[in-house]
Amino acid sequence: MQITVKDSELLQALKTQLAQYKTFDCKLRHENIIDVGSSEGIDSMDLPLEPIVNRVGFCNHSFRSVAISCAHTTAALKFKNLIGKISQQVEIPQNDLLIKTFDDLLCEIYLLDHKKGNLEKEYAFVEFYDKSGVDREEIKLEINKVGEQHSKLVAALELLRQTILTALDQLIY
Repeated sequence: MQITVKDSELLQALKTQLAQYKTFDCKLRHENIIDVGSSEGIDSMDLPLEPIVNRVGFCNHSFRSVAISCAHTTAALKFKNLIGKISQQVEIPQNDLLIKTFDDLLCEIYLLDHKKGNLEKEYAFVEFYDKSGVDREEIKLEINKVGEQHSKLVAALELLRQTILTALDQLIY
């Protein structure tokens, strides 16, 4: 396989920028619910408003600004743009596959983010309304499964990040 490096100095600068980004296995903590409160009023269809859900909330901005595994940051887009710039400097057949794999992992993280948010809300409402007959443990089990799935995706994302950095180390001279 022929690998062509156009500009080693530029490639080093891009690698340095890329290395600033990290993955964090937070298990989508921001979706955890602190409490649920009553809300008064009706919506546009004359139905009572849902209770107000207070979540843990996002990590601080400086943390999220480098967290490519976060569903609520532009860090992943910036990381992907750097991969694109690197692929302009290093012509190898796997470039498109790297970007597709990265996109696929991020998409799965985004989907899990919504799934966990919905499950946490479902659990909170079961507690709030004191619904009998609803298996609270089943919902908690599903929430834990989402956390485990998220951990696996973050590990795969970190492996991809490390693979890119290692490959760049071998190409830069």
